[in-house]
Amino acid sequence: MVRTPQTVRPLKILMLSFYMRSCFLCIKVGKKLMIRDKSSHGRVTNVTPVSLLEVKVALPTKVIFGDQTVAKKLAPSELAQLAKVRLGEGTLGSLFKVVLDCGSTITMRMVREGLVDEATLEYWINFFGAIRNTWLLPMHFSFWYGGEAFILYEYLCLGSLEELLHGSEGIQFTPICWRARKHIAVCAAKAVAFLHTQVTKNGEGLVCGVIKSSNVMVQLDFSACLSSYETAYLVPAATIIRRNAGRIAPELRHRKVFTQKSDVYSFGILLLELITGKKPAVTNMREYVWQNRKQEGLKGMYDKRMGEIQKETMDEMLEIARLCLGSNPRERPAMDRVLQMIQNLQD
Repeated sequence: MVRTPQTVRPLKILMLSFYMRSCFLCIKVGKKLMIRDKSSHGRVTNVTPVSLLEVKVALPTKVIFGDQTVAKKLAPSELAQLAKVRLGEGTLGSLFKVVLDCGSTITMRMVREGLVDEATLEYWINFFGAIRNTWLLPMHFSFWYGGEAFILYEYLCLGSLEELLHGSEGIQFTPICWRARKHIAVCAAKAVAFLHTQVTKNGEGLVCGVIKSSNVMVQLDFSACLSSYETAYLVPAATIIRRNAGRIAPELRHRKVFTQKSDVYSFGILLLELITGKKPAVTNMREYVWQNRKQEGLKGMYDKRMGEIQKETMDEMLEIARLCLGSNPRERPAMDRVLQMIQNLQD
C-alpha cells in the first residue's frame, strides 16, 4: 500500500507529539529522581540519571569553624542537602541525625534563625569550638549555607539521658540501674565543673544556663558528656528561662542573669530527676521530693525501675541535691565541691 501525502502528515504530527511528551516526562522525572555520585571522598552530588537534566542547588556557603581540609571532604553545600532524620527541637534549634556516604553518622544542628547577629554567632561558635574536654560533646564543624547556620557534633547512639529515663516517640524508657545513674551524675558534674574553670575574653567564668537531661548525652558504657553548653551565649536568657521553668533557680525569675550558682541549682534538679525518674516539667521537683520524703520516706520517692538500691548512698545523694537546691545562692556549694561529694559516695 502506498501512503499518500494526506496519510503521511497526520502520522508525522502524531509521532512529533509523542516525542515531545516523552521529553517532557524525562525532564519531570529527572527532577524527582536524583541519584548520588559516590566518589572516593564520600561527596554527594545531585545528578539526574544519564541523558536526563542535571539539577543542582547552589547557595552561598561559608565555614564558621573547623579544619579547611575537613571542609574539602565535607562540602557545606552537600552536607546541608543530605537526607536527615529529625531527633528533636531544642532551644538553640532543630537537631538531626545524618548518615554520610562514607558510612559515618553525625549529629547536625540547624541553628534557629534570628537568635543573634551573624558576628556574635560566629564568635561564640569559634570560642566553644576551640574548647576540648572528655566530658563535653565536641563541635567538629560549623558552616553557613544560604542564611542558615549548621553545627556538626559526634553522634552517640544511646541518645540523651532524657530519652533513656522517659522514653521518646515510639521508644520505651530504659531501666537504668542506680550505679549507672550515679556514674552519669559524676560525668555531668565533671563537665559543669570544668566549664566553670573556663573564662571569657573579659575574664568572666563560663555558665551553662540550664543543665538538663536532654543535654546529657550517654555513651555505650553509660559514661556521659554535656552538649549544648554554648546555648546560654546564643539564646536570650529570658527565652531559656521561659522554656525551662521547672529547672531554673528561683532568683532567675527576678534577675534574668545566669550565674555559676544558678547552674548548681539546675544540677540539683538533674540529680532529683535521676533519683525519682520524674520529669521536672511535670511537677515542682523540689517540692515533690521533700513532701514525699516526709510522708513515705525514701521508699516512696525513688524510681522503682532502678531495682535494688543502697539506702545510705541514696540518702547521701539526696543530701547533695538538697544543698544544690538551697534558696540562697551563696549557700549552694561550688560545682567542684558537688563533684567531690558525688565521687565520695559508696558504690
